[in-house]
Amino acid sequence: MTRVKIVYQPDDSAGRVPSKQTSNRSLLDGKVITVKKTTPDDYKQSTVAQKSNKRLNVNADIPKTLTPKGYTKMQLMMSIAQKKYDNIVKRLKGTHKLYEDPDFPAVQTSIGNIPGLRGPVYWKRPKEINPTAEFIVGGYDRSDVNQGMLGDCWLLAVISSLADIPQLFQHVVPIPQVIEGPDYVGIFKFRFWQFGNWVEILIDDRLPVDANNRMMFMHSDESNEFWSALMEKAYAKLYGSYANLSGGTQGEAMEDMTGGLCEPIDLTKVTVDMIHKDIAKNEKRCCLMGCSINSKEIEAKLNNGLIAGHAYSITGLAPVTSGGKQVWLVRVRNPWGNHYEWKGAWADNSKEWNSVSEEDKKRLKVSFSSDGEFWMSLDDFLKCFSKLEVCHLGYESLEADQKVKGKQRLEEALFLGEWVNNVSAGGCANYPDTYWTNPQFRITVTDSDPTDDDDLCTVTIGLMQMGARKAGEANLTIGFAVYELDASCEGLMKRGFFTMNRPYAMSEFTNSREVVKRLRVKPGSYMIFPSTFKPNQERKFLLRVFTEVPVKEAEIDDKNALKGLSPEILKALKEEEAVKNEDTVVDKLFESKADKRTKSIGAEQLMEIFNKSSLKSCCTDSKGFNIEASRSMLAAMDNNLTGKMEYDEFKDLWECCQGWKVIFTARDKDKSRNLNVTELREALTEAGFNLSSSVFSVVVQRFVTRSISAVTFEDWILCCVRLKNAFENSKAQSKTNDGHLIFTEDDYLRLSINQ
Repeated sequence: MTRVKIVYQPDDSAGRVPSKQTSNRSLLDGKVITVKKTTPDDYKQSTVAQKSNKRLNVNADIPKTLTPKGYTKMQLMMSIAQKKYDNIVKRLKGTHKLYEDPDFPAVQTSIGNIPGLRGPVYWKRPKEINPTAEFIVGGYDRSDVNQGMLGDCWLLAVISSLADIPQLFQHVVPIPQVIEGPDYVGIFKFRFWQFGNWVEILIDDRLPVDANNRMMFMHSDESNEFWSALMEKAYAKLYGSYANLSGGTQGEAMEDMTGGLCEPIDLTKVTVDMIHKDIAKNEKRCCLMGCSINSKEIEAKLNNGLIAGHAYSITGLAPVTSGGKQVWLVRVRNPWGNHYEWKGAWADNSKEWNSVSEEDKKRLKVSFSSDGEFWMSLDDFLKCFSKLEVCHLGYESLEADQKVKGKQRLEEALFLGEWVNNVSAGGCANYPDTYWTNPQFRITVTDSDPTDDDDLCTVTIGLMQMGARKAGEANLTIGFAVYELDASCEGLMKRGFFTMNRPYAMSEFTNSREVVKRLRVKPGSYMIFPSTFKPNQERKFLLRVFTEVPVKEAEIDDKNALKGLSPEILKALKEEEAVKNEDTVVDKLFESKADKRTKSIGAEQLMEIFNKSSLKSCCTDSKGFNIEASRSMLAAMDNNLTGKMEYDEFKDLWECCQGWKVIFTARDKDKSRNLNVTELREALTEAGFNLSSSVFSVVVQRFVTRSISAVTFEDWILCCVRLKNAFENSKAQSKTNDGHLIFTEDDYLRLSINQ
């Protein structure tokens, strides 16, 4: 099996309930009571990304274990959240007061610890800073974005690029918003992408200024324009303080501002030909590009005019003819928009431009002004820059009818997932006993890229871990493998698949927020297999796949099914019975314990019978089954709710328990009388229970002892009894007037097991 290495980086319904009305007759006054069903059949679709002509949006805070009751509560909370802005505005207009944000107040904690910050900080509203203040003055463009004393050039570069693309800008910065007039109440809103969901951030308009009334942080060339300063404040709120914006990465800001997938490319590991192909291909695709020079020092000025530890944007790629030869040039922009530009070959007014025709200069729109934008050869670009970041724009970034520079959004598949201890957190391939338990996702590539002739499809995969920064925790080391699948493969791939098959591709395992890998694949089916490096590390994650052509996507899962004991187990039981003849003994015990009139037994009698049988020898507790376990078994098998167990019910339970005992003892190789949780799913399958991941998760929560990550024999028997009863009752449940089951099988099983 493939060994995995770590690359360390710096830490930067329950039901099918019909929505229409149904009627039930009441015995009270003979009236007809009309009941409106409020939980839709497909309520769990709210946990899945739904594609449409609008931007793709999925709320990662909605648990995949959602139930009908949880759905109703969630809808109420979401309704309240959606009306928050309107409710605040209405309240403020009624009281004639200006908004003061309680979650990001005008105090030092919102500023944070900024080295070099001297003197007092004053918080003032735009009209107090400039009496002619406006939100936007004469339109928006990159000149509206100037860096203050924060080291957030990476954010500056992204906002500058955003200001050139109205389709992206106006989604992040809702327009119109006003700083005066009857609708002004001191509240502003901005939208940022967070883990698949566009989040609306509300702020007040109090901004930090110094003793001379000068803006301390981001500001516009126009002294009375404030959209960029307010946008930076909203982003600072998202990450806790202004200080937290120092030293970030352009890739994170690209994703937060666009919803795209940012692919980092190490320029020290590629050739000029390779980077030429990459940039040329991305120029034709719907994406943004940025670059930077690695440096321990932020914004260190170099002799060649470039700045290390600083973020730049790539705005063009074009060939020119010079001296009879073709030279490829790349256009780069410094978000500072000033004289800090490249001083080498092909810089503004350099001698190289003398050999270029006026026609080529006009085609390239060459401008020799100190605007921060310059040209340089690809050779020099590769020598000087260390990192290229490509932000691919897909379904989360744009609506179907929107284009960026004439290019439509890329195709995208999106999955929400979670690594759960003892359920789906199996670690990497270095841990073969648990590796196979990780979540599994299938994509089916049906066609090759339309822009290439090699019959291959470009697939860019991004795995993002969620919630670490918000929880104040370190990033986990994460990565993923990709396996080829036969079209006929159904259900979860089990342990044997991973023993027999090597990955088609594998990402690095790193402790960054996101791991991205670009592949070139043939049309066919593939499984993406994300994992943490070590087993049983818990975290939610977002998995995204970007392509030029549509792909079919689905989370791989098993279907719930009750198949009964396998022929092998039944054969083993028959052979064991021939030796022990225990059935006859147990039948006599039942007869002696049963009520003479009803021919049935209670929980105490059931406990006594089981503790005089071979089942006791497997129990973790030397005393055998306790009364609570017996009551639970009786309740599960008591079909008529008599509080008693009749002979046919007992016989059914006894025969099943004997089979379940055979499975348990065969897997309990160390004779600990515990079943290791990593084998639980396989054991349940052997017992005839095929379970979806959501049902299996409830089984683990209900029956696994977390301290030892194992199931005792007593809990194993109770688990099987509960599952058997739940499956049988699910099939027998009542239906609505239009023929739907009240609960889906998945919901019925989950709710029944968890009782």
